[in-house]
Order: sequence, then C-alpha cells, then structure tokens
Amino acid sequence: MSVQEVLAKRRDRAIAIILGVKEREVDSYLPKPVQAKLRKVILDQLNEYYELCLDLLPSLEQEGVVLNEVYLDKIAALHDDLGEVQRLLKSMAS
Repeated sequence: MSVQEVLAKRRDRAIAIILGVKEREVDSYLPKPVQAKLRKVILDQLNEYYELCLDLLPSLEQEGVVLNEVYLDKIAALHDDLGEVQRLLKSMAS
C-alpha cells in the first residue's frame, strides 16, 4: 500500500469518526444551516490537510523538508478554521 493510499484511508476514517460524533452528539443542538456549515468546514479542512500532505510528500524524499509560504498560509488557515469550530462548539455548550 502506498503512502498516498494510507493517507487517503486515514483521512476517510477521520472524516467518518468526526462526522459520526457530530451527528450523534452535536447536531441536535444546532439549527440545520449551522449543521450544514459545520459539516462543510470539517470536510473542507480535512480534505485540504490531506492535499497538503500529498503536496509535501515529494519534499520528504529529499534530505530536508522544504515549506514555502503557500503551505505555511494553508497551515495557518487550518488553525483559524479549527479555532472557529471550537468557538462555535463552546458557544453551543453555554
């Protein structure tokens, strides 16, 4: 099994687990539009992270890892989006 296949299987498993918990534990507290937005954020961010991992794979085959500004911006955006999800969940718990 290739590294790409392992990453794809792990991404799919993570998506299934996270969305399953969201649907069982969180959705009943959220209006339908917020449920859909949260689902989209989760899918978009995990898929973007997967794509980033695939983009970085070639640099791992070299002697060092090369990160350019585009990847650093993507990583920062992931952190921002995850922070938004955390704030949303905390506000729901209040």
